[in-house]
Amino acid sequence: MERKKSSATLMPSANPAVRVLPEQTSPFDLIAKSRSGIAHAEVRELATLMELTIRELATLLSMNERTMARRLVSGSLNKVESERLLLLKALTAHGFRVFEDQGKFNRWLRRPLEILEGQSPLQLLDTATGFQVVDQILGRIEYGVYS
Repeated sequence: MERKKSSATLMPSANPAVRVLPEQTSPFDLIAKSRSGIAHAEVRELATLMELTIRELATLLSMNERTMARRLVSGSLNKVESERLLLLKALTAHGFRVFEDQGKFNRWLRRPLEILEGQSPLQLLDTATGFQVVDQILGRIEYGVYS
């Protein structure tokens, strides 16, 4: 059996519809969705939209690559993984609103920033605090505060 490289993106570089991004949803809807689990198709759509590799996505969802690969074939994410994915979707929606272009946002995520001590925003997204920091920086950019 031939192994796929983990550095490849998860799907062809088609430009998926922005429907992947969450609408205004109540916290209780998000909690319910986390508890029920996110299906693998939705995971793939977001990964494609953000141009994430299996390795990057696994890191962001706090799982190893083999587990991530299994989840992408069938099944759904567990409660914790689903919640992290929903945080990522919300951050992506905010980034799209700020940059008005998904490609620009994706490039920004990978660019090391002085304000982040030379790390890229993507590198911080493996923790809940990192999500908050990146979201705050997006808010500063959105309102024209120098970052």
